[in-house]
Order: sequence, then C-alpha cells, then structure tokens
Amino acid sequence: MKRGNYLNAILTVNAVLLAGLVWTQIVGRPIFAGEAVAQVRTIPPRSYVVPNAAVQRDTMINVMRSLEKKLSEAQVLLTSGKLKVEVTNLDEIEVVVE
Repeated sequence: MKRGNYLNAILTVNAVLLAGLVWTQIVGRPIFAGEAVAQVRTIPPRSYVVPNAAVQRDTMINVMRSLEKKLSEAQVLLTSGKLKVEVTNLDEIEVVVE
C-alpha cells in the first residue's frame, strides 16, 4: 500500500468510529450492546434453590452450641488454675499511663 492510500484508509476508519460515537451520544444508547445484553442471566431458571430457613436456623443453633461448649471448656481451664502465663520480656514492654 502506498503511503497516501494507508493514510486515507486510517482516516476513513477513524471517521466511521467517530460517527458511531457521535450517533451513540445523540441517540443515548450504545450501538452494539443494550442494557438487556448486560443483564442476561447465565443461570438457568431450574437451578434456583429456595433457601430453607429451618436448615439455616438448625445450622446456627449447632454452631452456637459448639461455641458454648468451647467457651465453657475455656472457663473451666481458667478457673481451675492449671493455666500459667509467664512474661519473659517484661523489660521490652512499654507501659503507657494516661
């Protein structure tokens, strides 16, 4: 391609793209994709699952019971006196008094 032909082709492509952009601004909607294209559902309607509140509550109750058991075990450990805490770097700790 000669230099003049290449320049004319590039200018033509730019003019077409610019005309498309101007048209989109005037009309107020995109040329190639509309709002409906962006909202296409990829999940088929049959795959919807209705949440089961009873199962959710049962799971929450089981988790709370587990937490209560762990908390009571920690309380027994703390009150038994078997837990020993030793601070070895007391000189490195900075005490801030307000």
